Amino acid sequence: MITNIKRWLYASLLLTGFLISTSCDKDDQSTAYEANYLPSIDATNLQPGNRAMTMFEDDESPSKMYDKKDRWFRVNQPMQVIQKGKDSVQISLYSPVGLTDVRIYAKLPNYDKRFLIYNFSKVPAFHRSFHQLPLVAGKNDYLLESGNAVTIDKIDGFSSGAIEFSVESSDPLFAKFKKIKSSHLVQFNDWYHLSGDASYVYLPMNPVLAKEAIAMIINYSYALSHPIYYDTFINFDRYKQEQAAQAGTAINGATYWHGNVDDVGGAYDYLSKAEIEKIYWNYLDSRTVDMAMVGGGSAWGGGALASQWESSYVTGHWKGDMSVWSHEYSHHIGFSHSSNLANSGEGGGQQEMLTHFYKYLIYLNDLPFTDPDVLKGYTKTNYLTGTYKKPVFKIDPKNPFLIKYKGDGKWN
Repeated sequence: MITNIKRWLYASLLLTGFLISTSCDKDDQSTAYEANYLPSIDATNLQPGNRAMTMFEDDESPSKMYDKKDRWFRVNQPMQVIQKGKDSVQISLYSPVGLTDVRIYAKLPNYDKRFLIYNFSKVPAFHRSFHQLPLVAGKNDYLLESGNAVTIDKIDGFSSGAIEFSVESSDPLFAKFKKIKSSHLVQFNDWYHLSGDASYVYLPMNPVLAKEAIAMIINYSYALSHPIYYDTFINFDRYKQEQAAQAGTAINGATYWHGNVDDVGGAYDYLSKAEIEKIYWNYLDSRTVDMAMVGGGSAWGGGALASQWESSYVTGHWKGDMSVWSHEYSHHIGFSHSSNLANSGEGGGQQEMLTHFYKYLIYLNDLPFTDPDVLKGYTKTNYLTGTYKKPVFKIDPKNPFLIKYKGDGKWN
């Protein structure tokens, strides 16, 4: 409700021919307007017309998760809002844990203020539903970010992309999502097991594995975005010096990041810090990653592909065993076995450093998801080729991040 309003300011804006009225707070009150906002929505209790569903149900056909036009998301936007037709939106939450207090804002052409178009009290895990745009239903009052109100007349419809949506929430999990700097687009691609080289021994995935993969890549993207990881990545030479000091030895192998040229006699094609700064942001750019699974002797990565074994998806990432994923993801970014950005290499490389750091974040409870029981994939034997026990996390007392930060460094 808007109170202490002196007057209404009426402005007729050329936004497909509708009238916008905005409230203005003044010292003296001559009139008062009581805005009538749209009610909040509980996405756990929707009407049939909203076509609510849970994506990636265990028994859902894998063909749905492999539909790249329908199932995809960006790692920094697990809460996805897509306009459908001229009068509706599709909301999807790519997360194994639901959100509360989700506020979806809209911005229209030629009007520079965002206004609240949907307010969800609850959105459950892996939820999808469809909602009519209230703008096409009739004249309504909407809450601006400033706290004032705006009244918008009925609009007949919108062309694709005419509305710019953004999402906010007071939920602590959403706060972690917002810290993710990567905008990688994640999808599952069945080409690898249907048409790929049989020698790679790719195996089909299913919704149980897809949910685990989604939890893992959101966590991984958060770890890459973390300020401590950025600082360590850029200053890898310092990290190597600290490791050597902790071990009481000289620095082993390369002293800094190096590229794809084969190492000969201890000579490395070292990269400059300016080059490494650019490479860091390549890890967080907007390219597409195809998540896949292998069953043979080797995991693979390169181009859009990054893959690993079933065990890594089901239990490995919960224990912080991210070495294989770091390696294949670095192939996906463009590094070969000659580079310590992909391999552990002589004296350690990114595989080792990322794994240590990821485990330290689990220890701090500083990842979006740290409890394997949010999915319980390890229990779903009907959908797995292996047999698993509940993953139990333990940190090595010699973890270099534990030694350096001593329990500090949580991203607040």
